[in-house]
Amino acid sequence: MNWLAATRAVAHATVAAVITFSQVHNGELGLRTLILFGVLYLAASLGTHLLDNRNKVMSLRLALPTIAPVITAIVAIVAVFTNLPALATFRWLVVALTLSFALIEFALYRKFGKKSSDGLDALIAGVASIAMFGIAAGINTGEVPLIGFFGAFNVILAVHLGIVATTPKK
Repeated sequence: MNWLAATRAVAHATVAAVITFSQVHNGELGLRTLILFGVLYLAASLGTHLLDNRNKVMSLRLALPTIAPVITAIVAIVAVFTNLPALATFRWLVVALTLSFALIEFALYRKFGKKSSDGLDALIAGVASIAMFGIAAGINTGEVPLIGFFGAFNVILAVHLGIVATTPKK
């Protein structure tokens, strides 16, 4: 089992569940889910590293994907406590987060190649991230659809990473 993918899938699934079962979909909920996601993603990455020492702490697969959610969570915390406009802040944090995920996943795709399962997994995650980036940056949606799309993005990545985690390596 790929524990890194499994624990990251749990982080995505938790955020998706919080968004799905929340009655109010506004910018404040969005910022809080970004904080939750950053904390869970950091815990998943570091916890997996401590349990499974195959990935070095500064490896492309472990460290780089963890930086963006942590920085996003820190900025979201600042936004919550300084009363920045919640929806606008959430939108631009999602833009930054998904763009960084897409760039990292496409870099992993180039590193592993199109014939390896790791490369194809990175490509799928990169395409999902670019799609969410396009929605957040290019479409002027209201707060309910934007939060909903972010929840759907997390569901897609949770399912994808869950499949990656349980697929045996050849």
